[in-house]
Amino acid sequence: MSDEAAGGSGDESSLLPDQVGLVAVLALVVGNAISVPIYVLSGPLAGEAGPSVVLAVMLAAIPAGFVVLYNALLGSAMPVAGGLYVYISRLTSPFWGFLVPFTLPLVVWASLLVTAKGFAEYTRYLFDLPSTALIIGLLLLVLVINIVGLRLVAQFQILFVAGLAVALLVFIVPGATAVDPVNYTPLFPDLGGFGLAAVAMFYPFLGFGLLVELGEEIDDPSRTIPIALFGGVVIVALVYVALTIVLVGVVPWTELGNANDLATASERFLPPWGPNIVAAGALFAVITSVSTALLTASRTIMRAARDGILPRSLSRVHPRFGTPHYALLVLGVPPFLLVPLADELIGLSVFIGLASLTAYFFCAIGLWNLPDEFPDHYENAIFRLRRYRGLLFAVLAGALATGSFWVVTLVRQPIVGVVLVGWFLVGYGYYRYRLGKVDAGSMYRTMTSLDDHEQAFARTDTLDPTDGD
Repeated sequence: MSDEAAGGSGDESSLLPDQVGLVAVLALVVGNAISVPIYVLSGPLAGEAGPSVVLAVMLAAIPAGFVVLYNALLGSAMPVAGGLYVYISRLTSPFWGFLVPFTLPLVVWASLLVTAKGFAEYTRYLFDLPSTALIIGLLLLVLVINIVGLRLVAQFQILFVAGLAVALLVFIVPGATAVDPVNYTPLFPDLGGFGLAAVAMFYPFLGFGLLVELGEEIDDPSRTIPIALFGGVVIVALVYVALTIVLVGVVPWTELGNANDLATASERFLPPWGPNIVAAGALFAVITSVSTALLTASRTIMRAARDGILPRSLSRVHPRFGTPHYALLVLGVPPFLLVPLADELIGLSVFIGLASLTAYFFCAIGLWNLPDEFPDHYENAIFRLRRYRGLLFAVLAGALATGSFWVVTLVRQPIVGVVLVGWFLVGYGYYRYRLGKVDAGSMYRTMTSLDDHEQAFARTDTLDPTDGD
């Protein structure tokens, strides 16, 4: 079958084997979610929003909670590779589903640049090395690790998350005794900065979306996904709040604004060796985030290429490493050319948060449609909600959060909204082009149905779900 054909997966594509269990999955999720805001964004956002950055973290946790809910419900019902694309295309609309893999490269490139910049800043805190060389070196290392395979990524993740936990405790526990309450006033020096910080702080919570993108590669996904999601979000939210409380409590917000502020802030209450541990933890955190950004997105692009809406070659799995190597190259190579943009930390983070929450809004609509479109999956899900109570509330709350993020972004950084809308228009043109190269009817059927291995089967557990219409 040619690259332009629709439907099915050709001989060059294959399924990804189950490889990771609950402990590795939880490490992947927690490590991915904690890294970016804690060590890269907290300082710059505190410099904009002041002490209210702590409340911004709490506010960002609200839509993040709904994202976790969407992922838990859909991940339990339909554990597939490239979950977000599959859910939106099958349950909402093929076009809106297509925009997920089409926009995802921009989101991943921005994520890679933000975290690589943070890596460079914290490395330079420890060693006097060129920033650009450090950024490029990290991008290359992570690309190679991801091509080699998920199991290696998971093994690295567990090690780095352990180091990260030590560094966080070294900062939070002694720092809590050095807080000066005076530093929390004024609480809202810039209300617009507070709103922008909430949008930007939503970005790190996106680590929880990792699980629905790796459905094929998780052992017992219908159970593992909900457990890891709800356990992970509690851990991450507590860490976010505790760390930002200490950061703005020990340093006046007017002195913050740099990517490595956590390390410099720790100089005020730790012995000389302490800031080095904090900085080393940042290196662990940034690496875990960059690794999983590529890991997650490559599976989404692979899944869209299986359908034929993207070039078929992107669905190919490496015969030795078992990874979608062409998709990884598409995601991992362009950032090398975009390194000069790495200084725009807040703008890049706002773009990531806005684009992602918009996608999750359409995911929420798909969640509402799930009982009608795929009733067997809904009935067989271990975790589900009542449709006219829980599901309806989740959709309406998602719409409110998405609309609020758009308003804040257009007021504070309108260029981000303009770029995103413009990219959607470009995506529509490419979508029509792809449909013109294939049988449009066949493509529609492919993008609204599931592969054979993704069909629902009778559930063998004895759990009582919260079901009902």
